[in-house]
Amino acid sequence: MSYFLKNITIEGLWDCYKIVWDGIYEDVNILVGINGSGKSTLLNILEAYYTGNKKLLKNSFGNLVISGMPKPEECYPMKCIRTFDIPSPDKRSAASPLMQELNDAVYDLQKGPSFFGYRMKILDYPEREKEIQEHINVFFETVNTLFADTSKQIRVERNQMFFEQKGKRIELEDLSSGEKQMLLGLITALLMEKKPAILLMDEPEISLHLSWQRQLVDVLRRMSPNCQLIITTHSPSIFSKGWGDKAVYMEELLKPVKE
Repeated sequence: MSYFLKNITIEGLWDCYKIVWDGIYEDVNILVGINGSGKSTLLNILEAYYTGNKKLLKNSFGNLVISGMPKPEECYPMKCIRTFDIPSPDKRSAASPLMQELNDAVYDLQKGPSFFGYRMKILDYPEREKEIQEHINVFFETVNTLFADTSKQIRVERNQMFFEQKGKRIELEDLSSGEKQMLLGLITALLMEKKPAILLMDEPEISLHLSWQRQLVDVLRRMSPNCQLIITTHSPSIFSKGWGDKAVYMEELLKPVKE
C-alpha cells in the first residue's frame, strides 16, 4: 500500500531546530514564509529522503531524526521542480538545469517518463488510446490558453516539440524562464497520468507572471487531479484564487530546540 504525506517530524535540523507538520492535506499545501524560514530546506530534505540521497541528508542538515512519514518504498512517486534558470555548472553543456529538466521531460526515453514516451504508450496499449489522447489534448489546450497572450501555440511534429508564434517557429530553449517553468510543471503533471503522486515545487513565483501565479494550482490540478501538491512561496498570488485555506506558515512549523 502507498501513501501520501500526512505528518512530518524532523528533529536535529542543524542540531538546533525541529520541524513538526501535522495534518498535511492530500490535495494542496502551500508553504509560506520569509527567506531563511526553512521552506526550501524542508523540500530538500523530503526529496533527499525519498530518493535515498543519504549523503545529502547526512552532510547538509545535521543529525536528522525523521519520523511520522511513510517509508520511501511505501510513498507515492515524488517529483521536485525548482525554478532557477541559471547557467549549467557542467561546462560540457550549454543548457541550464531548468532546460535540461525540460528536455528530459519532453524527450528522454531512458531515464524516466517523458512526453514522447507517454505518447508511445498508445502503441503498447491500444486499448488506452482514447484515454491517453484525451489527456494529451487537455495538456495542449491548457498550454495554448496560458500562452495565448503572446500568441504562442504548442506544436508537435516529427518527434519535435516547439511553439509557433505568428508563423515563426520558437524552440523550447528560446522560451522565457517562466514559460519553461510552466511547461515543465504541466508536463510533469501530465506524466503522472492522473494517478496518486506527490509534486514538490520550490518558489515558482520567481519565474512566473502574476496571472500565471494565480492559475498555477488550478492548472496543475487539472492535469493531475490526484496529485498531492506541496508548493513553497513568498507570494500571496499563489494562493489568492481560492486556496488560502491551504496556506501553512513555515514559522509555525520550525521550532528551536532548547538546550
